[in-house]
Amino acid sequence: MNKNILIVLGGAVAVALVVAMLVQVTLGGQKDQPTQMEEKLEVLVATKDLSIGSELKAGDLRWQSWPKGSVFSGAVIRKDGKKAEEALEGRLRRDITEGEPVLRSALLSESKGNFVAASLDPGMRAVALKVSAESMVGGFIGPGDRVDIILTYKEKIKTDDEDPRAQDIINKNLSKLATETILQNVTVLAIDQMATRPDDDKIKVGKTVSVAVDIYGAEKLALAREMGELTLSLRGIGDDAIVADKWPTLTDARLTTIYDEVHEEYKNFKKDSGLNTNIVRIYSGGQVQAVPAR
Repeated sequence: MNKNILIVLGGAVAVALVVAMLVQVTLGGQKDQPTQMEEKLEVLVATKDLSIGSELKAGDLRWQSWPKGSVFSGAVIRKDGKKAEEALEGRLRRDITEGEPVLRSALLSESKGNFVAASLDPGMRAVALKVSAESMVGGFIGPGDRVDIILTYKEKIKTDDEDPRAQDIINKNLSKLATETILQNVTVLAIDQMATRPDDDKIKVGKTVSVAVDIYGAEKLALAREMGELTLSLRGIGDDAIVADKWPTLTDARLTTIYDEVHEEYKNFKKDSGLNTNIVRIYSGGQVQAVPAR
Protein backbone atom coordinates (compact mmCIF):
# COMPACT_ATOMS: atom_id res chain seq x y z
CA MET A 1 0.00 0.00 0.00
CA ASN A 2 1.18 3.51 -0.80
CA LYS A 3 2.88 5.11 2.16
CA ASN A 4 1.02 8.39 1.67
CA ILE A 5 -2.37 6.65 1.81
CA LEU A 6 -1.47 5.04 5.10
CA ILE A 7 -0.49 8.41 6.53
CA VAL A 8 -3.82 9.93 5.45
CA LEU A 9 -5.87 7.05 6.91
CA GLY A 10 -3.96 7.25 10.18
CA GLY A 11 -4.62 10.98 10.39
CA ALA A 12 -8.37 10.48 9.77
CA VAL A 13 -8.58 7.88 12.51
CA ALA A 14 -6.77 10.18 14.92
CA VAL A 15 -9.12 13.07 14.13
CA ALA A 16 -12.18 10.79 14.59
CA LEU A 17 -10.88 9.72 18.01
CA VAL A 18 -10.33 13.30 19.10
CA VAL A 19 -13.84 14.30 17.97
CA ALA A 20 -15.38 11.34 19.81
CA MET A 21 -13.54 12.25 23.00
CA LEU A 22 -14.67 15.86 22.78
CA VAL A 23 -18.30 14.84 22.26
CA GLN A 24 -18.16 12.46 25.21
CA VAL A 25 -16.63 15.11 27.46
CA THR A 26 -19.23 17.68 26.40
CA LEU A 27 -22.26 15.39 26.89
CA GLY A 28 -20.87 13.99 30.10
CA GLY A 29 -20.47 17.50 31.49
CA GLN A 30 -24.07 18.42 30.64
CA LYS A 31 -25.35 15.19 32.20
CA ASP A 32 -23.52 15.89 35.40
CA GLN A 33 -25.11 19.39 35.70
CA PRO A 34 -28.30 19.32 37.91
CA THR A 35 -31.53 20.03 36.01
CA GLN A 36 -33.47 22.99 37.49
CA MET A 37 -37.08 21.85 38.44
CA GLU A 38 -39.98 24.24 37.69
CA GLU A 39 -41.96 25.26 40.81
CA LYS A 40 -45.42 23.74 41.08
CA LEU A 41 -48.68 24.75 42.74
CA GLU A 42 -51.93 22.92 43.49
CA VAL A 43 -54.98 23.96 41.47
CA LEU A 44 -58.61 23.04 42.12
CA VAL A 45 -60.09 20.67 39.49
CA ALA A 46 -63.26 18.57 39.10
CA THR A 47 -63.08 14.90 40.09
CA LYS A 48 -65.94 14.04 37.72
CA ASP A 49 -68.31 15.58 35.19
CA LEU A 50 -70.47 18.23 36.89
CA SER A 51 -73.67 19.57 35.34
CA ILE A 52 -74.98 23.11 35.27
CA GLY A 53 -77.02 24.09 38.32
CA SER A 54 -75.54 21.39 40.54
CA GLU A 55 -74.34 22.43 43.98
CA LEU A 56 -70.74 21.60 44.82
CA LYS A 57 -70.37 18.99 47.55
CA ALA A 58 -67.68 16.85 49.13
CA GLY A 59 -66.02 14.61 46.56
CA ASP A 60 -66.70 16.87 43.56
CA LEU A 61 -63.33 18.66 43.68
CA ARG A 62 -59.68 17.78 44.30
CA TRP A 63 -56.27 19.46 44.24
CA GLN A 64 -53.96 18.78 41.29
CA SER A 65 -50.31 19.70 40.87
CA TRP A 66 -49.82 22.45 38.26
CA PRO A 67 -46.71 24.22 36.92
CA LYS A 68 -46.51 27.70 38.39
CA GLY A 69 -45.66 29.24 35.06
CA SER A 70 -48.80 27.74 33.48
CA VAL A 71 -51.28 28.89 36.12
CA PHE A 72 -53.98 31.03 34.50
CA SER A 73 -56.11 33.87 35.80
CA GLY A 74 -59.09 32.79 37.90
CA ALA A 75 -57.62 29.47 38.99
CA VAL A 76 -58.26 28.48 42.61
CA ILE A 77 -54.83 27.85 44.19
CA ARG A 78 -54.40 25.90 47.40
CA LYS A 79 -53.34 27.92 50.43
CA ASP A 80 -52.73 26.96 54.05
CA GLY A 81 -53.52 23.30 53.41
CA LYS A 82 -57.21 24.02 52.79
CA LYS A 83 -59.39 21.08 51.83
CA ALA A 84 -60.86 21.00 48.32
CA GLU A 85 -64.49 21.16 49.51
CA GLU A 86 -63.63 24.20 51.64
CA ALA A 87 -62.06 26.14 48.80
CA LEU A 88 -65.20 26.69 46.72
CA GLU A 89 -68.93 26.52 47.47
CA GLY A 90 -72.04 27.25 45.44
CA ARG A 91 -73.90 26.23 42.30
CA LEU A 92 -72.42 25.95 38.82
CA ARG A 93 -73.46 28.23 36.01
CA ARG A 94 -72.08 25.87 33.34
CA ASP A 95 -71.04 22.24 32.83
CA ILE A 96 -67.59 21.19 34.09
CA THR A 97 -65.76 18.14 32.73
CA GLU A 98 -63.64 15.75 34.77
CA GLY A 99 -60.14 17.11 35.40
CA GLU A 100 -61.08 20.63 34.30
CA PRO A 101 -59.95 23.47 36.60
CA VAL A 102 -62.94 24.99 38.40
CA LEU A 103 -62.83 28.78 38.32
CA ARG A 104 -64.69 31.13 40.65
CA SER A 105 -66.39 32.58 37.58
CA ALA A 106 -68.05 29.18 37.02
CA LEU A 107 -70.24 29.74 40.09
CA LEU A 108 -73.52 31.59 40.13
CA SER A 109 -73.63 34.89 41.95
CA GLU A 110 -76.06 34.71 44.87
CA SER A 111 -77.40 38.18 44.16
CA LYS A 112 -78.44 37.38 40.59
CA GLY A 113 -81.76 36.10 39.33
CA ASN A 114 -80.18 33.06 37.68
CA PHE A 115 -79.10 31.88 41.11
CA VAL A 116 -82.79 31.63 42.02
CA ALA A 117 -83.48 29.43 39.00
CA ALA A 118 -80.47 27.25 39.74
CA SER A 119 -81.46 26.85 43.39
CA LEU A 120 -84.82 25.26 42.53
CA ASP A 121 -85.10 21.52 43.00
CA PRO A 122 -86.58 19.46 40.14
CA GLY A 123 -90.34 19.93 39.92
CA MET A 124 -90.34 23.18 41.89
CA ARG A 125 -91.39 26.61 40.65
CA ALA A 126 -90.56 30.16 41.76
CA VAL A 127 -93.56 32.44 42.29
CA ALA A 128 -93.37 36.13 43.23
CA LEU A 129 -95.87 37.69 45.63
CA LYS A 130 -96.52 41.35 46.31
CA VAL A 131 -95.94 42.11 49.96
CA SER A 132 -95.92 44.94 52.46
CA ALA A 133 -94.27 45.43 55.84
CA GLU A 134 -97.34 43.98 57.53
CA SER A 135 -97.64 40.94 55.27
CA MET A 136 -93.93 39.99 55.60
CA VAL A 137 -93.55 40.31 59.39
CA GLY A 138 -92.14 43.81 59.32
CA GLY A 139 -89.25 42.85 57.03
CA PHE A 140 -87.87 40.07 59.26
CA ILE A 141 -88.49 37.49 56.52
CA GLY A 142 -85.42 36.86 54.37
CA PRO A 143 -84.04 34.41 51.79
CA GLY A 144 -83.82 30.89 53.19
CA ASP A 145 -86.61 31.35 55.74
CA ARG A 146 -89.66 29.09 55.86
CA VAL A 147 -93.15 30.51 55.89
CA ASP A 148 -96.81 29.56 55.78
CA ILE A 149 -99.06 31.48 53.36
CA ILE A 150 -102.45 32.71 54.55
CA LEU A 151 -105.26 33.88 52.28
CA THR A 152 -107.91 36.34 53.50
CA TYR A 153 -110.86 36.79 51.16
CA LYS A 154 -114.43 38.06 50.93
CA GLU A 155 -117.23 35.54 50.67
CA LYS A 156 -121.01 35.73 50.75
CA ILE A 157 -123.15 32.61 50.95
CA LYS A 158 -126.78 32.83 49.89
CA THR A 159 -129.58 30.29 50.14
CA ASP A 160 -132.90 29.90 48.36
CA ASP A 161 -134.35 28.24 51.44
CA GLU A 162 -137.09 30.54 52.80
CA ASP A 163 -136.71 29.13 56.27
CA PRO A 164 -135.11 31.93 58.31
CA ARG A 165 -133.21 29.38 60.33
CA ALA A 166 -131.16 28.42 57.27
CA GLN A 167 -129.99 31.99 56.77
CA ASP A 168 -129.42 32.28 60.51
CA ILE A 169 -127.02 29.34 60.39
CA ILE A 170 -125.11 31.00 57.52
CA ASN A 171 -124.92 34.35 59.29
CA LYS A 172 -123.72 32.70 62.46
CA ASN A 173 -120.74 31.16 60.63
CA LEU A 174 -119.88 33.76 57.99
CA SER A 175 -120.63 37.42 57.58
CA LYS A 176 -118.25 38.66 54.89
CA LEU A 177 -114.63 37.61 55.47
CA ALA A 178 -112.82 34.29 55.74
CA THR A 179 -109.16 33.35 56.12
CA GLU A 180 -107.20 30.11 55.88
CA THR A 181 -103.69 28.74 55.46
CA ILE A 182 -103.33 27.57 51.87
CA LEU A 183 -99.63 26.52 51.87
CA GLN A 184 -97.29 25.36 54.63
CA ASN A 185 -93.50 25.27 55.07
CA VAL A 186 -92.68 27.23 51.91
CA THR A 187 -89.07 28.28 51.25
CA VAL A 188 -88.36 31.97 50.60
CA LEU A 189 -85.98 32.30 47.64
CA ALA A 190 -85.50 36.04 47.36
CA ILE A 191 -86.65 39.47 48.49
CA ASP A 192 -86.98 41.69 45.44
CA GLN A 193 -83.75 40.95 43.47
CA MET A 194 -81.69 39.77 46.44
CA ALA A 195 -81.34 36.00 46.86
CA THR A 196 -79.20 36.23 49.99
CA ARG A 197 -79.27 38.20 53.21
CA PRO A 198 -77.07 41.31 53.39
CA ASP A 199 -73.81 40.90 55.29
CA ASP A 200 -75.01 43.32 57.94
CA ASP A 201 -78.30 41.37 58.21
CA LYS A 202 -80.14 44.67 58.06
CA ILE A 203 -83.91 44.43 58.02
CA LYS A 204 -85.23 44.96 54.49
CA VAL A 205 -88.87 45.52 53.62
CA GLY A 206 -89.30 44.40 50.04
CA LYS A 207 -92.06 44.86 47.52
CA THR A 208 -92.00 41.26 46.28
CA VAL A 209 -91.11 37.92 47.83
CA SER A 210 -90.22 34.94 45.63
CA VAL A 211 -91.08 31.52 47.06
CA ALA A 212 -90.48 27.93 45.93
CA VAL A 213 -93.58 25.77 45.45
CA ASP A 214 -94.57 22.78 43.36
CA ILE A 215 -96.72 23.22 40.26
CA TYR A 216 -99.97 22.78 42.24
CA GLY A 217 -98.80 25.35 44.76
CA ALA A 218 -98.05 27.77 41.91
CA GLU A 219 -101.62 27.39 40.66
CA LYS A 220 -103.01 27.97 44.15
CA LEU A 221 -101.00 31.16 44.54
CA ALA A 222 -102.03 32.45 41.09
CA LEU A 223 -105.68 32.03 42.05
CA ALA A 224 -105.24 33.28 45.61
CA ARG A 225 -103.73 36.56 44.39
CA GLU A 226 -106.98 37.26 42.56
CA MET A 227 -109.21 36.22 45.45
CA GLY A 228 -107.85 38.34 48.25
CA GLU A 229 -104.88 39.34 50.38
CA LEU A 230 -101.90 37.07 51.10
CA THR A 231 -99.98 37.12 54.37
CA LEU A 232 -96.68 35.38 55.11
CA SER A 233 -96.41 33.70 58.51
CA LEU A 234 -92.76 33.22 59.54
CA ARG A 235 -91.79 29.81 60.95
CA GLY A 236 -89.19 29.23 63.62
CA ILE A 237 -85.76 27.96 62.62
CA GLY A 238 -85.88 24.19 62.18
CA ASP A 239 -89.68 24.02 62.30
CA ASP A 240 -90.73 22.10 59.19
CA ALA A 241 -93.77 20.28 60.60
CA ILE A 242 -96.85 20.06 58.37
CA VAL A 243 -100.25 20.22 60.07
CA ALA A 244 -102.17 17.52 58.25
CA ASP A 245 -105.49 17.82 60.08
CA LYS A 246 -107.89 20.29 58.51
CA TRP A 247 -109.48 22.65 60.98
CA PRO A 248 -112.64 24.76 60.41
CA THR A 249 -112.07 27.83 58.28
CA LEU A 250 -111.79 30.97 60.38
CA THR A 251 -114.37 33.65 59.48
CA ASP A 252 -115.31 37.07 60.77
CA ALA A 253 -118.41 35.58 62.40
CA ARG A 254 -116.36 32.86 64.12
CA LEU A 255 -113.53 35.17 65.12
CA THR A 256 -115.62 36.73 67.88
CA THR A 257 -118.41 35.35 70.06
CA ILE A 258 -120.71 38.37 69.87
CA TYR A 259 -123.15 36.66 67.50
CA ASP A 260 -123.44 33.68 69.83
CA GLU A 261 -124.01 36.01 72.77
CA VAL A 262 -126.77 37.93 70.97
CA HIS A 263 -128.39 34.69 69.81
CA GLU A 264 -128.35 33.27 73.34
CA GLU A 265 -129.80 36.48 74.80
CA TYR A 266 -132.57 36.44 72.19
CA LYS A 267 -133.50 32.84 73.12
CA ASN A 268 -133.59 33.77 76.80
CA PHE A 269 -135.75 36.79 75.99
CA LYS A 270 -138.30 34.62 74.17
CA LYS A 271 -138.30 32.13 77.03
CA ASP A 272 -138.72 34.75 79.76
CA SER A 273 -141.36 36.78 77.91
CA GLY A 274 -143.37 33.77 76.75
CA LEU A 275 -143.03 35.00 73.19
CA ASN A 276 -143.27 32.17 70.71
CA THR A 277 -142.38 32.94 67.15
CA ASN A 278 -142.46 29.29 66.10
CA ILE A 279 -145.88 29.59 64.47
CA VAL A 280 -147.46 27.15 62.03
CA ARG A 281 -150.01 28.79 59.74
CA ILE A 282 -152.86 26.60 58.49
CA TYR A 283 -154.68 27.85 55.39
CA SER A 284 -158.25 26.66 54.87
CA GLY A 285 -160.04 28.40 52.03
CA GLY A 286 -159.92 32.10 52.81
CA GLN A 287 -159.16 31.57 56.49
CA VAL A 288 -155.72 31.45 58.16
CA GLN A 289 -155.21 29.87 61.55
CA ALA A 290 -151.95 30.39 63.51
CA VAL A 291 -150.99 27.46 65.72
CA PRO A 292 -147.94 27.63 68.04
CA ALA A 293 -145.50 24.83 67.39
CA ARG A 294 -144.23 22.82 70.35
